[in-house]
Amino acid sequence: MPPRLIVLGWDSATFDVTDPMVASGRLPVLASLQERGFKAGLRSTWPPMTDCAWTSAFTGRNPGGHGIFGSWYRAPGAYECRYFSSRDRKAPALWEMANGVRFVAWNIPMAFPPASIEGAMISGYGAPPGARFCEPAGLQDELAERWPLDDLLDRAPHGTLERFLDELIRGLEAQSEALPWVANQTGADCLVAVWPQVDRAQHFFWRFRGIDHPFADAVERVYEAMDRATGAVVGAFPDADVLVVSDHGAGTLKGDVNVGAWLHRNGYASYGRAKRSRLVDLAWRLPPSVRRLGRRIAPGAARAAMATTLTGQLGAFDWASTDAFLGFHSDVWINLAGREPSGRIAPEDAPAFLEKLKSGLLAIEDPQTGEPVFAGAHLRDEIFSGAHAQMAPDLMLDTWGAGYRVAPARAETEGVVIPPAALSGVDEAWSSDHRPVGIFVGAGPNLVHGSTDELSLYDVCPTALALLGKAIPAGLDGRAAEEALSPSFLAEHPVTIGEQAAERSIESTYSDTEAAAVAEHLKDLGYIE
Repeated sequence: MPPRLIVLGWDSATFDVTDPMVASGRLPVLASLQERGFKAGLRSTWPPMTDCAWTSAFTGRNPGGHGIFGSWYRAPGAYECRYFSSRDRKAPALWEMANGVRFVAWNIPMAFPPASIEGAMISGYGAPPGARFCEPAGLQDELAERWPLDDLLDRAPHGTLERFLDELIRGLEAQSEALPWVANQTGADCLVAVWPQVDRAQHFFWRFRGIDHPFADAVERVYEAMDRATGAVVGAFPDADVLVVSDHGAGTLKGDVNVGAWLHRNGYASYGRAKRSRLVDLAWRLPPSVRRLGRRIAPGAARAAMATTLTGQLGAFDWASTDAFLGFHSDVWINLAGREPSGRIAPEDAPAFLEKLKSGLLAIEDPQTGEPVFAGAHLRDEIFSGAHAQMAPDLMLDTWGAGYRVAPARAETEGVVIPPAALSGVDEAWSSDHRPVGIFVGAGPNLVHGSTDELSLYDVCPTALALLGKAIPAGLDGRAAEEALSPSFLAEHPVTIGEQAAERSIESTYSDTEAAAVAEHLKDLGYIE
């Protein structure tokens, strides 16, 4: 039997780009799905970052419920960062809830290391170089016989932007062939895949849009390749229901905000001794190919350099005289006594201190335009809930709604609002960042033609379960989008709520070697500094 449900993730896709392209005939497959299907904006989670957002999409829970707050996150009770992986996800995902359904789960963030599921899991996103990223294990060798494995993995700009653009498009072409092949080999009932190519293109090529430049249509070219890849998969299984979704949107990056410098200037933090040496910084400015050679020649030194880099991600502060500090994805923490190693703020003083801090941060403006750099600031309990909400930050800044990004580096700078910095070893800066609303397009025999302003990213999982005829576990943050489902389907398969799903048991942790390899990839992409 061919798949009856296909869920395709267009990472970071936005209607701001697709609508004009659909109107001009450049995205015929998406246009066809919209003409016969259901369209809505898709409100992301907090923070609207790839790893925690896709985890929310496929668990139906906010980060407080599934435990993933980003790709990198501050280690609990420490002034350093650590990497999240599939071993840290506490809530079951779609392919674990739908008993009796055979899945192909393809390149889903936070799915490495791969798990053994009914069907196949290809966890190329987040896989360190040379890792085994497929279950069953023999599948990886079969794929390698047919396609270059590099074309099945996530890409960073290791070289020129011309080469990077070619690699993004070639990867989509290869995966559009590989996905149907794996689905047929496994007899999958449901195919779930995430393609990060649009996200990568927008980060690096957005600034060329609308100007006279060879890369003027680079972003649109990747969208066109995504559309062709979607057409290949949908065309291979024409009777399936199809959901095309993105984890968040995208837009112009107006500037970076050095919150660390602001905290220092306002007396909330004190700089101490930098943990990273000038030699380590110099090493990161080397081209990726030279760094790879260095790892082979001196692996111990390379691991030490990465460990120093990760330890320094929260900034070079004197923690004994710091009251508040920045986490990793616009998350702000107070140096709370009893929780942090050098905590200074008494728990009874925390609420008033947070309100004062929040008021000051919301007053930061871009000196060039006079506009606020934060669209909002949310306390933990306002946006997070669930068994793991205690891992959430004290304050989450909404940079994405305003078009700014919290600067990765925390060292003192001349201004608080600064231009985006070029990435080490790549010499390119981001010109686009995420926005809080992505896309939802659903079409097929069991979906209706229509639209609504917004659905929630949390609705993706329960909607997929409903289309598979499965009960939706109690306690999810999302719901089945019944307005998108046909009345005849709902009459035969009414949405039902089952028992609450048990938490996943975590058997092991990500090794230092694995984490260092993935960290280097994310550093080249611009997600860590």
